[in-house]
Amino acid sequence: MAFLFCYPSSSVAEDDPFGAYRSKGIIVAQESDMPPMSFVGPSGRPKGFIIDLWRKWSSETGVPVHFHLVEWAETLNAVREGKADVHGGLFYTAGRDRYLDYSSPFFVSRGVVLVVNGSAITDISQLRGKNVGVIDKSFYDALLREKYPALKPYPIENTTRLVEAAVNGEVEVVMGDYPTVMHQIGSMGKVRFFRVIEFVSDQYYRAAVAQGNEVLLTMIEKGLERIDKEERKVLFERWVVGGHTPSRSWLASTIVISVLSLGLALLVPFVFDRFRR
Repeated sequence: MAFLFCYPSSSVAEDDPFGAYRSKGIIVAQESDMPPMSFVGPSGRPKGFIIDLWRKWSSETGVPVHFHLVEWAETLNAVREGKADVHGGLFYTAGRDRYLDYSSPFFVSRGVVLVVNGSAITDISQLRGKNVGVIDKSFYDALLREKYPALKPYPIENTTRLVEAAVNGEVEVVMGDYPTVMHQIGSMGKVRFFRVIEFVSDQYYRAAVAQGNEVLLTMIEKGLERIDKEERKVLFERWVVGGHTPSRSWLASTIVISVLSLGLALLVPFVFDRFRR
């Protein structure tokens, strides 16, 4: 009899890996100034691709998601210290691997190295001894320290300040995640102020939990599996048209709709006039 009473509950637990978190939900830590991936909107609400991805994850699993948006370095501390359950999206580094367990990748991105126009620098090999602006405790901060020891990381707290540091002459070079840096440059009207000298190889966004929390990581993975590649692309293209692979499908659609609308606008009065006759 004891076995019969226990069996259904264990079966339900296996069939519903999200049940234990449905009442309290999870806290997801993410950068507060990293558009278009994550940022605080004018209304004070979290916005961006990673935010939308986690909202989709919540709707798929029935587990409430509460966002904890702070400076980048604090997002890492929040998960490590238990102030947040999950990091919403970051790249793998060996240093973080000592205190985080990662999910499978959910999005691919790449990095970019930019210099201010007017600089004599044309190649990354010319950066020896130069300050390179990077987000503090970011993947690119670690990359410079590990792979380019001759370069000097210049840690900055967020993407807005990163671009401002170059515009104000604090640094001549910046390195960061391509969608984020280019979005910020565009929103500040500084596209012509910079030029690209190199792209960094593809990197993969992953969720992460405090090391050893296998139950939570399994739940995160199962939820992410419910969001297929096409759904992720649609979510991303709400914020960056074309994303990593340039696409102008939205532009073609807009042109077609505009032409049809214009044609209809011209045709309707003509047809209406014919009927009146």
